Amino acid sequence: MSIGKELATWACKSTSITKGVDDAGRHTFALNCEGTVKGAWTGASLMTLHVVSADLATGTYTATAAVYLEDGSAVTATGSGVLGACGPHEWRLNGFGLVADGTRFAFEGVMALASRSLDGKLHAVD
Repeated sequence: MSIGKELATWACKSTSITKGVDDAGRHTFALNCEGTVKGAWTGASLMTLHVVSADLATGTYTATAAVYLEDGSAVTATGSGVLGACGPHEWRLNGFGLVADGTRFAFEGVMALASRSLDGKLHAVD
């Protein structure tokens, strides 16, 4: 597997965050985000990110997203990956996903608590 060209950039803000603890005592978060995607798909985006972390510094995530394209159509995607602290109350996310049309992508981004933002890039996966 190789990581290819940049497909799109992603910028979103969290509109809500729900914090919990699972049966194993791990911290859980559900983040609802809205923003924009620019590139292979350009339009408004909605995403829900589910994070599980034992130590509030590292963890795993799953995500579902929809992008409402400028031509009136929409695409959906799912993904998952890992996160780790990269600054004070900031986490780097790395993972892989699949667009409903079959496009596979790698994701890298940074989530910042202070600004409630998640900004990143999608790259083609061959």
